[in-house]
Amino acid sequence: GTGAYWKVGLADMKSKQALRKNFPVLIYFRYILENIRPEIRQYLIEGEQEAEPFSRSMRNVVYRRAKGADPTACLGTRVNVYEEGYEWINHSMFPVPHDEVEDRVTIGGPHCKRPYSASLLNISAMSYGALSGNAIHALSKGASLGQFYHNTGEGGISTFHLKGGANLCWNIGTGYFACGK
Repeated sequence: GTGAYWKVGLADMKSKQALRKNFPVLIYFRYILENIRPEIRQYLIEGEQEAEPFSRSMRNVVYRRAKGADPTACLGTRVNVYEEGYEWINHSMFPVPHDEVEDRVTIGGPHCKRPYSASLLNISAMSYGALSGNAIHALSKGASLGQFYHNTGEGGISTFHLKGGANLCWNIGTGYFACGK
């Protein structure tokens, strides 16, 4: 024990590395801590929602699914919804009159030949491959009635998208799912 300690310490003092020379033997604790740094951060420091690209709570769902366990959690949230910067849409008992709200934005500058007046709320990417034809038609029809656009998703543009009459935002994405002739 003691002999090994002295042997390592003397070898460190002869080293060309400044840290080994200045902190013989102790430097190995630093090396160990550097090696387990990700685990220390993950298990002792990191919050439930702050990791990138996946938070701890998201990883827990994946782990539970991989084990065949039930990934569902109780109703409610562990996220601080009163925290500065947290955003949500809330119903209002006394809404502002619609004509007082700026709910559209123009896409395209002064040099654009066909600028588009887009609603701030539109239908997100829902591909024809993920939803039935009737569901896509209903979404497109709703977008047409509400005068906002319908993002097609990566499934391409189907007859059901066109039948509803909405303005379409063609989601090409990777082009993997039928973005061609």
